[in-house]
Amino acid sequence: MAGTPKTSRLIRLAGSAVSLRLSDADRSFLKDLSKVQLISSDLADQNHYSHLKGASGRSLDRLEKAGLITSKLLYQKYAAPLKVYQFANQSIAGAFGGKLPVTGAKRTDLHELMTSRVYFGLGRPASFKLASHFTQGEIALCGSHRPDALYTDALSGEMVVVEADSGQYRQHQIQAKVARWRAAGLNRQVWAQPAHARIAQVPSLPGIDVMRF
Repeated sequence: MAGTPKTSRLIRLAGSAVSLRLSDADRSFLKDLSKVQLISSDLADQNHYSHLKGASGRSLDRLEKAGLITSKLLYQKYAAPLKVYQFANQSIAGAFGGKLPVTGAKRTDLHELMTSRVYFGLGRPASFKLASHFTQGEIALCGSHRPDALYTDALSGEMVVVEADSGQYRQHQIQAKVARWRAAGLNRQVWAQPAHARIAQVPSLPGIDVMRF
């Protein structure tokens, strides 16, 4: 993971001519964005800008006007639309050691946001990495079912699988993923699922936790 680049370099990569000074909260937000690629306004409010009267709004507007990030509305079936942020381009993302999210019909913004929520819900593990950052060894270990993320438990040293199900999985698909990873010795698994939907159930087995958002 790259370090924090100088502000002058970021402004150059953004192609803007604004005067910008990054706060510690801004740098923390951008560092986390490099890990999870997509962060919602409520997550930024809670984890980066809770000390400010207006929470994240003004700060993220400033970063967006400077050309470092972009935003859009994420429409949800069971909740109000939510503002989500990503890096403005790959050059800026790369300066922080990150990437842009790749979403489409099979991999939605909602799915990516659920993975981000797991990261923050777990206390922002330093070793947390999305599938796009897996090593060849990690890819081989996971086999044909590549999870959304991995991290190493700081206390036990165990590798933990992270998988987000935004409601699209059927029971047999969940069971196949759980079994494949357990067969590879990946017994610790964290699953994320919607809180307000009828969904297929994750098997209740030792080492498997389900987070609902």
